[in-house]
Amino acid sequence: MSQFGMQMPASRAKRGASLDVFAVLAFLSLVFLAVACVVMYQAASKISPDGTPFTFQAEPGGNTEMKFQNAAK
Repeated sequence: MSQFGMQMPASRAKRGASLDVFAVLAFLSLVFLAVACVVMYQAASKISPDGTPFTFQAEPGGNTEMKFQNAAK
């Protein structure tokens, strides 16, 4: 009878949909990728010449000094 969608009177109630292992792994990978993007953005901001994360090289004839945390001056 179950192929017609009928339920027996004493049967257990059906459980609702739940997340499977692959959905949880996909969500965790999304979280880790977002954290990695934030970390790389902050690291690029620290070493760039003008403080923006998208300019890694100094302009020609400009300031060529890179900002490193442990650099001795």
